[in-house]
Amino acid sequence: MIGLIPFMTPVYAAIVVILMYFGIKVYVGKRRQSITQDVGEGICMECGSKVFDKKCPNCDDTQE
Repeated sequence: MIGLIPFMTPVYAAIVVILMYFGIKVYVGKRRQSITQDVGEGICMECGSKVFDKKCPNCDDTQE
């Protein structure tokens, strides 16, 4: 906010900073939610695919 004061009035600088703060909070929350949905139960340590029902679809099929 201090860096914006020379270019605009302090009121507008505060509004811009507050909007940026909440915008970043929303962006990080949405990004975290999308990563959680992509990962699901976890990721297999051997092949890197998604784990379903506590089993890796690639690795567990080849071992059986």
